[in-house]
Amino acid sequence: MNSVRPYTSRAIALVLFIVIQSHFGLAQQSARTDLTILERNIRAEMNFLASDAMQGRGSATGYERIAAEYIGSQFRQFGLEPAGEPDASGAPGFVQRVPLQVLKFQERPMLVAMVGSQARRWEYGRDLLVSVMRGPQVNGDLQVIDADDTPAKGAFAVVRLPANADRQKRQDVTRRARLARAAALIFLETEANKQLRESGKARLPELPPRVQGNAGSASDAFAVLNLRQQAFDEISTLPAGTRIEFGAATQDDGAAATWNAVGMIRGSDPEAAKEAIFLSAHLDHLGVAEETAGDAIYNGADDDASGCVSVLELARALGLGPKPKRTIYFVAFGSEERGGWGAQYFVAHSPVPLDHIVADLNFEMLGRPDAKVSANTLWLTGFDRSNLGAELVRRGALLVADPHPEQNFFQRSDNYTLALRGVIAHTVSSFGLHTDYHRPSDEASKIDFAFMTHSINSMIAPVKWLANSSFRPAWEPGKAPTR
Repeated sequence: MNSVRPYTSRAIALVLFIVIQSHFGLAQQSARTDLTILERNIRAEMNFLASDAMQGRGSATGYERIAAEYIGSQFRQFGLEPAGEPDASGAPGFVQRVPLQVLKFQERPMLVAMVGSQARRWEYGRDLLVSVMRGPQVNGDLQVIDADDTPAKGAFAVVRLPANADRQKRQDVTRRARLARAAALIFLETEANKQLRESGKARLPELPPRVQGNAGSASDAFAVLNLRQQAFDEISTLPAGTRIEFGAATQDDGAAATWNAVGMIRGSDPEAAKEAIFLSAHLDHLGVAEETAGDAIYNGADDDASGCVSVLELARALGLGPKPKRTIYFVAFGSEERGGWGAQYFVAHSPVPLDHIVADLNFEMLGRPDAKVSANTLWLTGFDRSNLGAELVRRGALLVADPHPEQNFFQRSDNYTLALRGVIAHTVSSFGLHTDYHRPSDEASKIDFAFMTHSINSMIAPVKWLANSSFRPAWEPGKAPTR
């Protein structure tokens, strides 16, 4: 029998030591990698949520529900606890059904102007079409404005656009009107509007659903009308202050639903766990434009698959590490595009008392860098409204103030629903006002994945710090939002 020579034993031992160390080192490296947001994971999630197969994740549609179920399944895979409703088997689930009521016009709505005791009328489909309808009835006092003006509160404003005005100009006027709480806008129809109207194929306007039990208020109603030239000229010459109404009788078209996805990491400290941090985004988009030739799918890659992917990847990173002291909720809201129904319902049925919510960081449109800020930098809406942003920056977040204050982005996402209830809530973004906003061209091919990977990674340490600290942000004096 041959004996093993001493140097051979030492060599075997050395090899075993190297193998063990290598395996242990790889395991450590793997663990570190798992706690870091990787580009391949961002690509995988983005390419599913923003694919043509998802048909634009239209608000309150089956495709929106699929998005919610997908995000919920990812939360489960990352080790989060379910915080939605029981699933079909009765087990705790990650999806929350938001019951909606849907109203439907019984007849063509009419635009009516009361001139003295006489009513002048213009009919939907013959004289006008609707691009936005937020309620079955809108009314206000006539005001004629130019494209750069802001209508008065409650005004039914006729907008005189320059001949070369594009779609963006109409959106800018509409945004200002909504913020000013105008009742409605009237534009001269575009050529596309005219062709659809004259084809006779225009359907009755669709009314947005509303959360069951929440009737809303008259001040929430808003409409954007597109009139043919003769009708536009006629209403433009009426006296300022003329009472204008638009609408028709409606009927209940039955129940519908929108969908939220909710997961949580329960805090490890018995007292601190009573406080919660929300990380949120919205999972819906605009669906499919039935009357559009060519590409009609609004994929919504930047708006807001990018936000959902950010929340998912933060859930992955934070779910694999040690549990934080405070509880963290990861929420993907439904129907943001149609009025914020998912967020409204979630806040009304908050899993924790509102005064126990430390902060909400909402993520929206951060799939591309903004040329107005430094490379690999995100910005925070309403940065100067609270002390949260500055504190996160001190902890390493690559955040700056919103470089587009004229856009009022602070009020244009689901964070505002929470902020109006007193929660310190801001939106993290990098939207550089690109022209693919709310168009079918907002596709995954336009996403800068390296930028997303770097910038989202910068949020891990600051969020961990917030979840383990006793810091509670506060509104700056006079900066708390009010309606």
